[in-house]
Amino acid sequence: MLGNCSPTNRGVRVLSSFVFPARRAALSMLCVLGVGFAQAQVSAPMRLATSPVLSGSAEASVAAATADANQNVRFLVVAPQETLLSAATTARIARLPVSLGERVTAGQTVATFECDELRARVDAAKAELTSARVQHEAKLKLQGLQSAAEVEVELAAANVDKAASQQRVAEAQLAQCTLPAPFAGRVARIHVKVGQGVTPGVPMMEIVGGGALKARLNVPSKWLAWLKPGAWMRGSVDETGKPVMLRVARISGRVDAVSQTVEVEADITRSEGTVLPGMSGQAHPSEAPEPPPRKDAPPQKRTVTAPPQ
Repeated sequence: MLGNCSPTNRGVRVLSSFVFPARRAALSMLCVLGVGFAQAQVSAPMRLATSPVLSGSAEASVAAATADANQNVRFLVVAPQETLLSAATTARIARLPVSLGERVTAGQTVATFECDELRARVDAAKAELTSARVQHEAKLKLQGLQSAAEVEVELAAANVDKAASQQRVAEAQLAQCTLPAPFAGRVARIHVKVGQGVTPGVPMMEIVGGGALKARLNVPSKWLAWLKPGAWMRGSVDETGKPVMLRVARISGRVDAVSQTVEVEADITRSEGTVLPGMSGQAHPSEAPEPPPRKDAPPQKRTVTAPPQ
């Protein structure tokens, strides 16, 4: 029998003490490498799976921005000038020399009032001024004869200035008996009739100015990222169905906090049919229109191809 102390057993025991620790170290290294490889295999598919999600969100943002830019917005046709006339004095309308839709010039009388009392005040003021001047001249003559004091002459001169001021006030009130047009345009609406009594501030007549018409729009605030003065918009008028071209002229400096829109004013550069203030329609962003053909441009030659024999 071989005992535990035999040379052979001792060699095996010594070999085992060297082999088993080496095997355990090798197994530990394999485990570490295996875990690292598994983590690499797991993390790689996760990175590949996240990249399409980011790409899809970017494409969705681009598509949303494109959809916003292509949507229609409402516009309202307005005149370059527009005003509401009212009386400046309490009076009764004597005459309305203009009618609805009539063209007027700047300064033209569009209404007159009954002002007999004001005319009488002007006449009375003129008489007072004449009397004051006569008295002043008389005091000056008496002063030369040593019959009037200096204070009497000064009082007479003050009466002249007072009478002159009263005359100017009366004439200014009489001037309010006619209502002039502030600018050239057309009568859009008449609110009163001949014989009707009016007071200051009561609406009487609306006048819209002539010239190029404009359009007012409320566009989404997101458009501010690309919308600038000079941008073009294509639309149509609801009342006529005719197309129009709008060119952005001014953009408001304030965004409405409730609707998230911004007011835009555009020039109506091209239109077909009749376009009047107050009409409305829809428009959307567009490219610049092609210039109209010149009247003096030579006609283009048309090539006609003969049919085959």
